Amino acid sequence: MARASDWLILTIVILVAVIMISPLYPLAQINRPLQPSFGQAIVAVNNAEAAGATPNETVPLVAMLNRALELNEEASSLPTNQTDQRNALLSTVNQILTNVTNQANDLTTTSAQRTYTNTIMTYVSGIAAAVVGTFAYVFGVEFYQRYRIKRTLQMRIKAK
Repeated sequence: MARASDWLILTIVILVAVIMISPLYPLAQINRPLQPSFGQAIVAVNNAEAAGATPNETVPLVAMLNRALELNEEASSLPTNQTDQRNALLSTVNQILTNVTNQANDLTTTSAQRTYTNTIMTYVSGIAAAVVGTFAYVFGVEFYQRYRIKRTLQMRIKAK
């Protein structure tokens, strides 16, 4: 007898398969000449994030990628007799993708340098803290030893 979880997993797999096969499932169609540009732009943005770019720095790049996708979809939905408009939209998309790739590469360089500088500063501050801690420990032990010696020498011996 199959458990309820097995039936649930089977049902989910069947539903996903039906949705993917359905002709009503919208698929984003990227024009063939722009596919490498889209790929390069997305990889460049991912590299910038991996290099340490903050979300505030990558949001404009993602917004530009979304705008490029919207323009690409608009170009794809134009009738075949409007080739001039389609070519203008595709050139705009290509220009946006080039800008995104260039800005993402610059951001990657800047973020990598910032991350490297922060790493170096972390190591330097750790070393400085270790040195200060070592000196504090040495002076603390020395002070304690002087205190013990002074206290020992101040002791009085009483005869009983």
